[in-house]
Amino acid sequence: MFKLLRKYYSIDKTERKILNRTFFWLIYAFILVRIVPLKWFSHLLGEFKNEVVVEINSGQKGLIQMLRKNIRRWKRYLPWKVKCFEEAIAGKKVLAKYKIGSTLYLGVDKNTNKELIAHAWLKAGNEIIIGKKGFEKFVVVGFYS
Repeated sequence: MFKLLRKYYSIDKTERKILNRTFFWLIYAFILVRIVPLKWFSHLLGEFKNEVVVEINSGQKGLIQMLRKNIRRWKRYLPWKVKCFEEAIAGKKVLAKYKIGSTLYLGVDKNTNKELIAHAWLKAGNEIIIGKKGFEKFVVVGFYS
């Protein structure tokens, strides 16, 4: 326990803020995704079928790297399995706090058993921030900016 606290306070102030915000938004997204139907909270994700194209500067790239790192950290310590949609929602909300435009994509595909599977990923600029692994095989069914 003390080791974790010591690690927490050894992180610089900006990264600690992102860590705290990421924690809050992961819990918020967990509740939304698991309990509330998407049609009730889709307006919180942004405008539907509107893609944001932004240029990311070096300072923003640093914030994005911290966000990725902190989501990976929380995935290890949270008592539930964090899903890609929850990660994308949390990432989108944290980036919005720092005025970095992003687009959350929702895609579907069929697995080997011909069952429908879904995936969500977050993109800012030309870079996939969250959900990069295997996103190419999914057909985009919607996106929010």
